[in-house]
Amino acid sequence: MLIGLTGRSGAGKSTVCRLFAKEGFSIIDCDEIVHGLYRSPVYCAKIAEIFGKNCVKDGAVDRSALSAIVFSDPEKLKLLNTVASSFIKKAILLEVERVRAEDRNAVLDAPLLFEYDLHRVTDRTVAVICDTETAVKRLLYRDSRSENEIRARLSAQKDDAFFRENADILIENNGGRDELLLSFSRALETLRAQQ
Repeated sequence: MLIGLTGRSGAGKSTVCRLFAKEGFSIIDCDEIVHGLYRSPVYCAKIAEIFGKNCVKDGAVDRSALSAIVFSDPEKLKLLNTVASSFIKKAILLEVERVRAEDRNAVLDAPLLFEYDLHRVTDRTVAVICDTETAVKRLLYRDSRSENEIRARLSAQKDDAFFRENADILIENNGGRDELLLSFSRALETLRAQQ
């Protein structure tokens, strides 16, 4: 079974991933795949071709040089997103194929699961949700960003209503660890019953 796991920043998706891993699920970490692309020779060559050789340094994408270019020009940012999304999706789908070929239970940890249409390659989707104030509190504790930056980041992401409408299963994470464990156990029981 391949489960697509998603949710907003601060909802507790990473914690839920660790709980799935403890239950024997392999984790396909989309953020890790994206970071791996920054050192991919093919991706680096494409970035250098489109945005200039100064955007690649020591065999890796120079994110600050690239950011300086794309964040000052909306069209270049759009172009980067188009190029990056095709590489990202291809790399993720290769990992999905590998897991399926090995017939393992796995979780596709994808913050942009629905935006990249990755939910279409999963058997079930699970969203971790929490109210905005809880997410803000967690992110203030975790990140070195201001409250305004965190709120802006959250407002740019899909809200809980979106996940309620689109995900197969919800894990609500507004309370403490015991409540999360209970919510996770219920979700896992439902997933195993549908397997």
